Amino acid sequence: MNKFLFFTLFLLLASNTVFAQDSTQYEVFDVIYLKDNRILKGQILSYDSQLGGISFKDVYGRVYNFSREEYKYFREKEHFPIKVKKQKGLYERKSKGLRYSLGLNTAYYYGLEKIETDDLNSRKETTGLGLGVYGTVGKYFTRTHFLGATAEVGVMTSQQYYNFGARYNFEYDLRKTNVSKYVPIELKYQNMFLQNSGLPYTEVTPNSSSEGFYYPKTEFSTLFVSVGHGFGFILKQGGSFNIELAYQRHFTLSQKFYDLKPQDVVGYDPKFVQINGFRLGVSFSF
Repeated sequence: MNKFLFFTLFLLLASNTVFAQDSTQYEVFDVIYLKDNRILKGQILSYDSQLGGISFKDVYGRVYNFSREEYKYFREKEHFPIKVKKQKGLYERKSKGLRYSLGLNTAYYYGLEKIETDDLNSRKETTGLGLGVYGTVGKYFTRTHFLGATAEVGVMTSQQYYNFGARYNFEYDLRKTNVSKYVPIELKYQNMFLQNSGLPYTEVTPNSSSEGFYYPKTEFSTLFVSVGHGFGFILKQGGSFNIELAYQRHFTLSQKFYDLKPQDVVGYDPKFVQINGFRLGVSFSF
């Protein structure tokens, strides 16, 4: 009885071993190993057992005729595992309810005075580099269209700046991967400080005089349109990590000057109506 139980247990273990084998798929080829170190896979069409000649067709359909002196040896019906690329599952994207985003922006702004003359040397310039925190809240419509409100606050040329307005995203990647592609468009009001590229001045003392440049600041209120491109890396929980690059075109609503020297307070009044900005932002959406 014990022998019978032992034999039954052996059969069960053997069957489990057979069924536990991996499900790897294989393809079968004849293989010929040439003396010039090439290895060809394909099919042996004919073999001359007396002289050793082989007619061989490789996997690309090319036919060869080898003499015995040209190959080392050959093997028939060798098994090669088929490499199957694992398909990564698509994460579900949030498309219902409100969507929130929180992130960081870095932006560069360039302002050029608009004057009638074409003499660029006489034009006044302003520049600024900003770093801010921004947030967005909105809703998707059929996942392709997103509409919401957005606001940002940060620091630029040692002064605080802020903006707020509306945002629209158009997503066009068709949700075939875990990377969304979209075009962000914003219409916003912004208050910011830009620094002048340098105004000349002369300082006179009882014993000497000196010349140089100083750098007053200009406070701008603008209305701007922003258009860019973004990539959203979808996370398992349905949110995303986003990277965006955008161009901004500002239209000046008002301007005020600070830190002017007395001789420039009255006559300094450039019209900075050409202000452009470039923004790089990263954010998390949830």
